Amino acid sequence: RFRRRRARVECRSAHRLVGIVATPLVDRFVSSPRMSTAPMTALSSAPRVPNRRPFDGPCTRKTKSARAARSRCVAARAAADAKPKAKVAVFVSGGGSNLRALHAAMEDGRVDAEVAVVVSNIPSCGGVEWSRERGIPTLTYPPKKGEDGLTPDALVAELRAAGVGYVLLAGYLRLIPPELCRAYEDKMLNIHPALLPAFGGKGMHGHHVHEAVVASGARFTGPTVHFVNEEFDKGKIVAQRTTRVAPGETADDVAANVLRLEHEVFSHVVSALVDGRIRFRETDGVPVIVGEDGVEE
Repeated sequence: RFRRRRARVECRSAHRLVGIVATPLVDRFVSSPRMSTAPMTALSSAPRVPNRRPFDGPCTRKTKSARAARSRCVAARAAADAKPKAKVAVFVSGGGSNLRALHAAMEDGRVDAEVAVVVSNIPSCGGVEWSRERGIPTLTYPPKKGEDGLTPDALVAELRAAGVGYVLLAGYLRLIPPELCRAYEDKMLNIHPALLPAFGGKGMHGHHVHEAVVASGARFTGPTVHFVNEEFDKGKIVAQRTTRVAPGETADDVAANVLRLEHEVFSHVVSALVDGRIRFRETDGVPVIVGEDGVEE
């Protein structure tokens, strides 16, 4: 008897549960007055809630961020393209191989500048002839003794008139006048074919430098790029490159190895100069190049 009563209770409980969760199809088969379809009616009339979030989740946010980054990058490129190139004056006294290397770096975009004028103390040198063939204006400084020509102040005025913002000495064999040093302080660079402060000073230029290096027994040599002041090869060093001097090498061998490095390092430093990426250390004033990634070299 107890088992029969318990079975009836369980049956009634099951009927009540069916009335709560069953679908409307149950009404076709169950007619018990205890069962109600109200819960099902409420469920069926309730507005559906989407079980998926709108497509604005993390993936979309990342996509939007990437698009924004691309837009900023495009804007930066456009601003760089719109910015006028820096104008430089290149001083030469010989064939102008460094002038030509710099010009090539400007043409292919490694250096954001253009040669506005070429200055030389020898109007017939190879660098001047090369410049004239390409329509680059040239100036002679200083004039030969007894001849009229540009004074230091007139030279500065000519460079200013041409819009020159930087001066580059690429094998120029004359001492720079104080007027030009003051006008282009920290904006004038020289390339020297040895590791300064060794093998520098008056008379140490071109082949004389390489002969001195070989005669000294130095194991290494290389070019130095430095800022220019009123003394020969005394300005603050910005960058250097090294190459080994092997036993038995001649001055010509050393000169060829160093010249290759000159073309590389001069363009590198000039690019940093015109981009404003040369900083002076607060502790000692030594110039350092800051890479495009913001890291000091």
